Amino acid sequence: MQTTPKILIAGGSVRAATDSAVRGGWQVIAYDQYGDLDLQESSIWQSLPAETEKWSLDPTHVAQVQGWTYTGPFENWSADAVEFSEQAEKCSIPLLGATPQLLKRIRDPRFLQETVASIGGNPLAVILPGQIATSASRPATQVDPDQIQEWIRKPLHSGGGFNVRDVSQAHITEESLHLSLNELEYLQEKVYGVPQSCIFMASSSRVERIGWTEGLIGTPWGKYGYRGSVGPITVPQAIDELACSLANAIVKATGLSGILGIDGIRCKESWRPIEINPRYTASCEILEGTVGHPPSLMDLHLRAWQNFRTWQSEFMPPCFKSASVSSGEKKAEKSLHQSASEDLLQRPHFGCKQIVYAGETFHAPDLRAHWLNSDSHRSPVIADIPMPGTLISSGSPVCTLFGWGASIAEARRQCSEHWSQLTTRFPALKLD
Repeated sequence: MQTTPKILIAGGSVRAATDSAVRGGWQVIAYDQYGDLDLQESSIWQSLPAETEKWSLDPTHVAQVQGWTYTGPFENWSADAVEFSEQAEKCSIPLLGATPQLLKRIRDPRFLQETVASIGGNPLAVILPGQIATSASRPATQVDPDQIQEWIRKPLHSGGGFNVRDVSQAHITEESLHLSLNELEYLQEKVYGVPQSCIFMASSSRVERIGWTEGLIGTPWGKYGYRGSVGPITVPQAIDELACSLANAIVKATGLSGILGIDGIRCKESWRPIEINPRYTASCEILEGTVGHPPSLMDLHLRAWQNFRTWQSEFMPPCFKSASVSSGEKKAEKSLHQSASEDLLQRPHFGCKQIVYAGETFHAPDLRAHWLNSDSHRSPVIADIPMPGTLISSGSPVCTLFGWGASIAEARRQCSEHWSQLTTRFPALKLD
Protein backbone atom coordinates (compact mmCIF):
# COMPACT_ATOMS: atom_id res chain seq x y z
CA MET A 1 0.00 0.00 0.00
CA GLN A 2 1.46 3.33 -1.09
CA THR A 3 1.59 6.03 1.57
CA THR A 4 0.61 9.65 1.00
CA PRO A 5 3.66 11.56 -0.30
CA LYS A 6 5.13 14.29 1.87
CA ILE A 7 6.57 17.54 0.59
CA LEU A 8 8.52 20.23 2.44
CA ILE A 9 7.53 23.78 1.48
CA ALA A 10 9.67 26.75 2.54
CA GLY A 11 9.16 30.48 2.17
CA GLY A 12 8.12 33.71 3.83
CA SER A 13 4.47 32.62 4.05
CA VAL A 14 3.50 29.17 2.76
CA ARG A 15 -0.14 28.84 3.88
CA ALA A 16 -1.70 29.19 0.40
CA ALA A 17 0.78 26.79 -1.22
CA THR A 18 0.25 24.33 1.63
CA ASP A 19 -3.53 24.43 1.20
CA SER A 20 -3.03 23.81 -2.52
CA ALA A 21 -0.73 20.85 -1.93
CA VAL A 22 -3.12 19.33 0.61
CA ARG A 23 -5.96 19.62 -1.91
CA GLY A 24 -3.72 17.70 -4.31
CA GLY A 25 -3.28 14.82 -1.86
CA TRP A 26 0.09 15.76 -0.32
CA GLN A 27 1.09 15.92 3.32
CA VAL A 28 3.11 19.05 4.03
CA ILE A 29 5.98 20.01 6.28
CA ALA A 30 5.87 23.81 6.28
CA TYR A 31 8.78 26.10 7.01
CA ASP A 32 7.78 29.77 7.14
CA GLN A 33 8.06 32.91 9.28
CA TYR A 34 4.49 33.18 10.56
CA GLY A 35 3.17 29.81 11.68
CA ASP A 36 -0.43 30.92 11.35
CA LEU A 37 -3.19 28.95 13.05
CA ASP A 38 -4.67 27.52 9.86
CA LEU A 39 -1.21 26.57 8.56
CA GLN A 40 -0.42 24.66 11.75
CA GLU A 41 -3.76 22.85 11.49
CA SER A 42 -3.03 21.62 7.95
CA SER A 43 0.71 20.85 8.17
CA ILE A 44 3.68 20.06 10.34
CA TRP A 45 4.99 23.58 10.88
CA GLN A 46 8.54 24.69 11.65
CA SER A 47 9.77 28.26 12.00
CA LEU A 48 12.05 29.47 9.23
CA PRO A 49 14.62 31.76 10.88
CA ALA A 50 15.28 35.20 9.48
CA GLU A 51 18.96 34.29 9.27
CA THR A 52 19.76 30.77 8.07
CA GLU A 53 23.46 30.78 9.00
CA LYS A 54 24.28 27.89 11.35
CA TRP A 55 20.79 26.53 10.72
CA SER A 56 19.90 23.00 9.70
CA LEU A 57 16.82 20.98 8.78
CA ASP A 58 15.03 19.21 11.63
CA PRO A 59 16.36 15.61 11.50
CA THR A 60 12.93 14.22 12.41
CA HIS A 61 11.67 15.52 9.06
CA VAL A 62 14.51 14.28 6.88
CA ALA A 63 13.48 10.64 7.13
CA GLN A 64 9.92 11.44 6.08
CA VAL A 65 10.06 14.07 3.37
CA GLN A 66 10.31 13.05 -0.28
CA GLY A 67 11.07 16.42 -1.85
CA TRP A 68 11.06 20.14 -1.17
CA THR A 69 9.96 23.31 -2.93
CA TYR A 70 9.51 26.98 -2.09
CA THR A 71 7.21 29.98 -2.32
CA GLY A 72 7.94 33.70 -2.39
CA PRO A 73 10.09 35.51 -1.71
CA PHE A 74 12.59 32.61 -1.73
CA GLU A 75 13.54 33.43 -5.31
CA ASN A 76 14.96 36.73 -4.03
CA TRP A 77 16.57 35.39 -0.86
CA SER A 78 19.59 34.11 -2.74
CA ALA A 79 21.71 33.26 0.32
CA ASP A 80 18.80 31.51 2.04
CA ALA A 81 17.89 29.59 -1.11
CA VAL A 82 21.46 28.31 -1.40
CA GLU A 83 21.65 27.41 2.31
CA PHE A 84 18.33 25.59 2.29
CA SER A 85 19.21 23.80 -0.95
CA GLU A 86 22.56 22.66 0.43
CA GLN A 87 20.95 21.38 3.62
CA ALA A 88 18.37 19.43 1.62
CA GLU A 89 21.01 18.03 -0.73
CA LYS A 90 23.03 16.71 2.20
CA CYS A 91 19.92 14.83 3.26
CA SER A 92 19.25 13.56 -0.30
CA ILE A 93 16.02 15.55 -0.51
CA PRO A 94 15.38 16.52 -4.16
CA LEU A 95 14.38 20.07 -5.02
CA LEU A 96 11.13 20.16 -7.00
CA GLY A 97 11.66 23.63 -8.39
CA ALA A 98 14.22 25.83 -10.10
CA THR A 99 17.71 25.59 -8.59
CA PRO A 100 19.26 28.65 -6.89
CA GLN A 101 21.55 29.03 -9.90
CA LEU A 102 18.60 29.04 -12.30
CA LEU A 103 16.68 31.40 -10.01
CA LYS A 104 19.55 33.87 -10.17
CA ARG A 105 19.40 33.87 -13.96
CA ILE A 106 15.60 34.10 -14.19
CA ARG A 107 15.43 36.93 -11.66
CA ASP A 108 18.12 38.99 -13.40
CA PRO A 109 16.25 42.00 -14.89
CA ARG A 110 18.43 41.72 -18.00
CA PHE A 111 17.12 38.20 -18.67
CA LEU A 112 13.56 39.52 -18.77
CA GLN A 113 14.66 42.31 -21.11
CA GLU A 114 16.41 39.96 -23.48
CA THR A 115 13.55 37.46 -23.54
CA VAL A 116 10.88 40.11 -24.15
CA ALA A 117 13.00 41.53 -26.99
CA SER A 118 13.51 38.05 -28.47
CA ILE A 119 9.77 37.72 -29.16
CA GLY A 120 9.47 41.21 -30.63
CA GLY A 121 8.17 42.86 -27.47
CA ASN A 122 9.05 46.22 -25.95
CA PRO A 123 11.08 45.59 -22.77
CA LEU A 124 11.36 48.13 -20.00
CA ALA A 125 14.68 49.90 -19.57
CA VAL A 126 16.67 49.08 -16.43
CA ILE A 127 19.73 50.42 -14.66
CA LEU A 128 21.70 47.99 -12.52
CA PRO A 129 24.42 48.99 -10.05
CA GLY A 130 27.49 50.09 -12.00
CA GLN A 131 25.74 49.83 -15.35
CA ILE A 132 24.11 52.20 -17.81
CA ALA A 133 20.45 52.28 -18.77
CA THR A 134 19.79 49.65 -21.39
CA SER A 135 16.91 48.08 -23.20
CA ALA A 136 17.39 44.86 -25.11
CA SER A 137 15.28 46.36 -27.89
CA ARG A 138 17.78 49.14 -28.60
CA PRO A 139 21.51 49.86 -28.16
CA ALA A 140 22.67 51.21 -24.81
CA THR A 141 22.45 55.00 -24.92
CA GLN A 142 22.75 57.96 -22.61
CA VAL A 143 19.46 59.04 -21.08
CA ASP A 144 18.49 62.38 -22.63
CA PRO A 145 18.53 64.87 -19.73
CA ASP A 146 16.00 67.04 -21.57
CA GLN A 147 13.51 64.20 -21.75
CA ILE A 148 11.50 63.33 -18.65
CA GLN A 149 12.41 59.81 -17.58
CA GLU A 150 10.44 58.19 -14.76
CA TRP A 151 11.88 55.27 -12.83
CA ILE A 152 11.08 53.09 -9.86
CA ARG A 153 13.75 51.84 -7.49
CA LYS A 154 13.46 48.12 -6.72
CA PRO A 155 15.38 45.88 -4.29
CA LEU A 156 17.11 42.90 -5.86
CA HIS A 157 16.34 40.81 -2.76
CA SER A 158 12.79 41.51 -1.63
CA GLY A 159 9.23 40.49 -2.44
CA GLY A 160 5.60 41.58 -2.50
CA GLY A 161 6.50 45.09 -3.61
CA PHE A 162 8.31 45.77 -0.33
CA ASN A 163 10.51 48.89 -0.47
CA VAL A 164 9.72 49.56 -4.14
CA ARG A 165 9.54 53.34 -4.55
CA ASP A 166 9.58 56.13 -7.08
CA VAL A 167 12.74 58.00 -7.96
CA SER A 168 12.02 61.57 -6.97
CA GLN A 169 13.88 63.36 -9.77
CA ALA A 170 11.94 64.24 -12.90
CA HIS A 171 14.79 65.62 -15.02
CA ILE A 172 17.82 63.48 -14.32
CA THR A 173 20.99 62.29 -15.95
CA GLU A 174 21.96 58.67 -16.20
CA GLU A 175 25.14 59.33 -14.25
CA SER A 176 23.28 60.68 -11.23
CA LEU A 177 20.87 57.75 -11.37
CA HIS A 178 23.43 55.00 -11.35
CA LEU A 179 25.66 56.69 -8.79
CA SER A 180 22.73 56.80 -6.35
CA LEU A 181 22.17 53.02 -6.48
CA ASN A 182 23.48 50.65 -3.87
CA GLU A 183 24.56 47.14 -4.80
CA LEU A 184 21.26 45.56 -3.73
CA GLU A 185 18.84 47.54 -5.89
CA TYR A 186 18.18 48.56 -9.45
CA LEU A 187 16.03 50.98 -11.41
CA GLN A 188 13.26 50.01 -13.79
CA GLU A 189 11.49 52.27 -16.24
CA LYS A 190 8.14 53.35 -14.77
CA VAL A 191 4.92 52.75 -16.67
CA TYR A 192 1.42 53.75 -15.67
CA GLY A 193 -1.41 51.23 -15.62
CA VAL A 194 -2.96 48.32 -13.74
CA PRO A 195 -0.93 45.33 -12.46
CA GLN A 196 -2.03 42.18 -14.27
CA SER A 197 -0.42 38.75 -13.98
CA CYS A 198 -0.64 35.49 -15.87
CA ILE A 199 -0.01 32.00 -14.51
CA PHE A 200 1.35 29.19 -16.70
CA MET A 201 2.09 25.51 -16.12
CA ALA A 202 5.14 24.15 -17.91
CA SER A 203 6.06 20.53 -18.55
CA SER A 204 8.37 18.64 -20.87
CA SER A 205 5.67 18.57 -23.56
CA ARG A 206 3.86 21.91 -23.33
CA VAL A 207 3.40 25.30 -21.68
CA GLU A 208 -0.24 25.93 -20.80
CA ARG A 209 -1.80 29.19 -19.74
CA ILE A 210 -3.85 28.75 -16.53
CA GLY A 211 -5.35 32.23 -16.21
CA TRP A 212 -5.05 35.97 -15.59
CA THR A 213 -5.57 38.00 -12.41
CA GLU A 214 -5.43 41.67 -11.50
CA GLY A 215 -3.36 42.84 -8.56
CA LEU A 216 -4.44 45.11 -5.70
CA ILE A 217 -1.62 47.32 -4.44
CA GLY A 218 -1.02 49.77 -1.62
CA THR A 219 0.12 48.80 1.88
CA PRO A 220 1.30 50.60 5.04
CA TRP A 221 4.88 50.17 3.84
CA GLY A 222 4.48 51.42 0.29
CA LYS A 223 2.11 52.22 -2.54
CA TYR A 224 3.53 49.34 -4.61
CA GLY A 225 3.09 46.75 -1.86
CA TYR A 226 0.96 43.71 -2.68
CA ARG A 227 -2.52 43.94 -1.18
CA GLY A 228 -4.33 41.10 -2.96
CA SER A 229 -5.80 39.92 -6.26
CA VAL A 230 -9.07 39.62 -8.19
CA GLY A 231 -9.88 37.32 -11.04
CA PRO A 232 -9.97 35.60 -13.30
CA ILE A 233 -9.87 38.49 -15.76
CA THR A 234 -10.00 38.53 -19.55
CA VAL A 235 -7.37 40.37 -21.57
CA PRO A 236 -7.25 41.25 -25.29
CA GLN A 237 -6.11 38.43 -27.53
CA ALA A 238 -2.94 40.28 -28.55
CA ILE A 239 -1.86 40.62 -24.90
CA ASP A 240 -2.66 36.99 -24.18
CA GLU A 241 -0.64 35.89 -27.21
CA LEU A 242 2.29 38.08 -26.12
CA ALA A 243 2.26 36.54 -22.64
CA CYS A 244 2.05 33.00 -24.05
CA SER A 245 4.95 33.69 -26.43
CA LEU A 246 6.99 35.09 -23.54
CA ALA A 247 6.24 32.07 -21.32
CA ASN A 248 7.30 29.68 -24.08
CA ALA A 249 10.49 31.66 -24.67
CA ILE A 250 11.33 31.61 -20.95
CA VAL A 251 10.80 27.85 -20.73
CA LYS A 252 12.82 27.24 -23.90
CA ALA A 253 15.72 29.33 -22.59
CA THR A 254 15.76 27.83 -19.08
CA GLY A 255 14.19 24.36 -19.17
CA LEU A 256 11.82 25.53 -16.43
CA SER A 257 9.01 23.21 -15.27
CA GLY A 258 5.95 23.71 -13.11
CA ILE A 259 4.30 27.01 -12.21
CA LEU A 260 5.48 30.14 -14.00
CA GLY A 261 4.00 33.50 -13.04
CA ILE A 262 4.65 36.62 -15.11
CA ASP A 263 3.73 40.02 -13.65
CA GLY A 264 3.14 43.02 -15.86
CA ILE A 265 1.50 46.42 -16.11
CA ARG A 266 -1.53 46.82 -18.37
CA CYS A 267 -1.25 50.16 -20.13
CA LYS A 268 -4.42 50.62 -22.22
CA GLU A 269 -4.02 48.07 -25.01
CA SER A 270 -0.45 47.05 -24.15
CA TRP A 271 1.06 44.91 -21.39
CA ARG A 272 4.61 45.54 -20.17
CA PRO A 273 6.19 42.58 -18.31
CA ILE A 274 8.01 43.57 -15.12
CA GLU A 275 8.88 40.34 -13.29
CA ILE A 276 9.13 36.54 -13.55
CA ASN A 277 8.12 34.29 -10.64
CA PRO A 278 9.03 30.62 -11.20
CA ARG A 279 6.96 29.25 -8.29
CA TYR A 280 3.52 29.27 -6.67
CA THR A 281 2.38 32.89 -6.46
CA ALA A 282 -0.05 34.73 -4.21
CA SER A 283 -2.64 35.02 -6.99
CA CYS A 284 -2.75 31.27 -7.67
CA GLU A 285 -5.41 30.55 -5.06
CA ILE A 286 -7.86 32.92 -6.76
CA LEU A 287 -7.63 30.83 -9.93
CA GLU A 288 -7.73 27.56 -7.95
CA GLY A 289 -10.90 28.72 -6.17
CA THR A 290 -12.82 29.57 -9.35
CA VAL A 291 -14.58 27.50 -11.98
CA GLY A 292 -12.59 26.14 -14.92
CA HIS A 293 -9.16 26.10 -13.26
CA PRO A 294 -7.08 23.33 -11.64
CA PRO A 295 -8.01 23.05 -7.93
CA SER A 296 -4.40 22.24 -6.97
CA LEU A 297 -1.69 24.02 -8.92
CA MET A 298 0.85 22.80 -6.38
CA ASP A 299 0.10 19.19 -7.26
CA LEU A 300 0.68 19.93 -10.96
CA HIS A 301 3.83 21.91 -10.09
CA LEU A 302 5.31 19.11 -8.00
CA ARG A 303 4.48 16.43 -10.56
CA ALA A 304 5.97 18.46 -13.40
CA TRP A 305 9.25 18.79 -11.50
CA GLN A 306 9.03 15.18 -10.33
CA ASN A 307 8.94 13.99 -13.93
CA PHE A 308 11.77 16.35 -14.86
CA ARG A 309 13.98 15.20 -11.97
CA THR A 310 13.32 11.47 -12.40
CA TRP A 311 15.78 11.03 -15.23
CA GLN A 312 18.32 13.35 -13.54
CA SER A 313 18.56 11.59 -10.20
CA GLU A 314 19.30 8.07 -9.06
CA PHE A 315 18.07 8.68 -5.52
CA MET A 316 14.48 9.56 -6.40
CA PRO A 317 12.28 8.14 -3.61
CA PRO A 318 10.38 4.90 -4.38
CA CYS A 319 6.96 6.58 -4.14
CA PHE A 320 8.02 8.89 -6.97
CA LYS A 321 9.52 6.10 -9.08
CA SER A 322 6.34 4.08 -8.82
CA ALA A 323 4.40 6.82 -10.60
CA SER A 324 5.35 6.80 -14.26
CA VAL A 325 5.52 9.94 -16.38
CA SER A 326 2.45 8.83 -18.28
CA SER A 327 0.34 8.40 -15.14
CA GLY A 328 1.48 11.78 -13.85
CA GLU A 329 0.58 13.39 -17.16
CA LYS A 330 -2.82 11.68 -17.11
CA LYS A 331 -3.53 13.10 -13.65
CA ALA A 332 -2.39 16.54 -14.79
CA GLU A 333 -4.62 16.27 -17.85
CA LYS A 334 -7.59 15.36 -15.65
CA SER A 335 -6.87 18.26 -13.28
CA LEU A 336 -6.58 20.75 -16.11
CA HIS A 337 -9.76 19.62 -17.85
CA GLN A 338 -12.31 18.71 -15.20
CA SER A 339 -15.92 18.22 -16.23
CA ALA A 340 -17.88 21.46 -16.30
CA SER A 341 -20.79 19.96 -14.35
CA GLU A 342 -18.56 18.89 -11.46
CA ASP A 343 -16.78 22.26 -11.42
CA LEU A 344 -19.92 24.38 -11.51
CA LEU A 345 -21.32 22.63 -8.44
CA GLN A 346 -18.24 23.29 -6.35
CA ARG A 347 -16.70 26.64 -7.19
CA PRO A 348 -17.74 30.24 -7.94
CA HIS A 349 -16.83 32.07 -11.13
CA PHE A 350 -14.80 34.94 -9.62
CA GLY A 351 -12.79 35.65 -6.49
CA CYS A 352 -11.16 38.47 -4.56
CA LYS A 353 -8.53 38.24 -1.84
CA GLN A 354 -7.40 41.14 0.30
CA ILE A 355 -4.61 41.16 2.86
CA VAL A 356 -5.41 43.02 6.08
CA TYR A 357 -2.51 44.95 7.63
CA ALA A 358 -2.01 46.26 11.16
CA GLY A 359 -2.31 50.00 11.60
CA GLU A 360 -0.72 49.70 15.03
CA THR A 361 0.97 47.04 17.13
CA PHE A 362 -1.37 44.68 19.03
CA HIS A 363 -1.77 41.13 20.27
CA ALA A 364 -3.97 39.11 17.93
CA PRO A 365 -7.43 38.07 19.14
CA ASP A 366 -9.05 34.84 17.96
CA LEU A 367 -9.86 35.60 14.31
CA ARG A 368 -11.36 32.25 13.42
CA ALA A 369 -14.26 32.57 11.01
CA HIS A 370 -17.20 31.81 13.34
CA TRP A 371 -18.05 35.54 13.31
CA LEU A 372 -18.28 35.71 9.51
CA ASN A 373 -21.66 35.62 7.80
CA SER A 374 -21.11 34.16 4.34
CA ASP A 375 -23.06 32.27 1.72
CA SER A 376 -19.78 30.93 0.32
CA HIS A 377 -19.87 27.52 2.00
CA ARG A 378 -17.25 25.79 -0.14
CA SER A 379 -14.79 28.68 -0.58
CA PRO A 380 -12.56 30.22 2.10
CA VAL A 381 -13.58 33.52 3.64
CA ILE A 382 -10.56 34.11 5.89
CA ALA A 383 -7.04 32.67 5.95
CA ASP A 384 -3.57 33.34 7.33
CA ILE A 385 -5.16 33.48 10.77
CA PRO A 386 -2.61 34.45 13.45
CA MET A 387 -2.28 32.35 16.56
CA PRO A 388 -4.28 34.10 19.32
CA GLY A 389 -1.96 36.22 21.42
CA THR A 390 0.63 36.70 18.67
CA LEU A 391 2.25 40.14 18.76
CA ILE A 392 1.58 41.78 15.39
CA SER A 393 3.70 44.81 14.63
CA SER A 394 2.36 47.92 12.95
CA GLY A 395 2.46 47.50 9.19
CA SER A 396 2.58 43.69 9.33
CA PRO A 397 -0.06 41.44 7.74
CA VAL A 398 -2.88 40.37 10.05
CA CYS A 399 -4.96 37.98 7.93
CA THR A 400 -6.39 37.51 4.43
CA LEU A 401 -10.07 37.99 3.56
CA PHE A 402 -11.84 36.52 0.53
CA GLY A 403 -14.95 37.24 -1.48
CA TRP A 404 -16.55 35.08 -4.18
CA GLY A 405 -19.34 35.57 -6.68
CA ALA A 406 -20.81 35.44 -10.14
CA SER A 407 -18.88 38.58 -11.14
CA ILE A 408 -15.74 40.40 -10.04
CA ALA A 409 -17.95 43.19 -8.66
CA GLU A 410 -19.85 40.67 -6.52
CA ALA A 411 -16.60 39.07 -5.30
CA ARG A 412 -15.22 42.50 -4.36
CA ARG A 413 -18.48 43.37 -2.60
CA GLN A 414 -18.42 40.17 -0.54
CA CYS A 415 -14.79 40.78 0.39
CA SER A 416 -15.73 44.30 1.49
CA GLU A 417 -18.56 42.88 3.60
CA HIS A 418 -16.11 40.56 5.32
CA TRP A 419 -13.87 43.56 6.01
CA SER A 420 -16.83 45.34 7.62
CA GLN A 421 -17.65 42.29 9.71
CA LEU A 422 -14.03 42.10 10.85
CA THR A 423 -13.88 45.73 11.96
CA THR A 424 -17.30 45.48 13.62
CA ARG A 425 -16.35 42.32 15.52
CA PHE A 426 -13.00 43.78 16.65
CA PRO A 427 -13.55 47.56 16.94
CA ALA A 428 -10.51 48.05 19.16
CA LEU A 429 -8.12 46.94 16.42
CA LYS A 430 -6.67 49.53 14.09
CA LEU A 431 -6.57 47.79 10.71
CA ASP A 432 -5.34 48.97 7.35
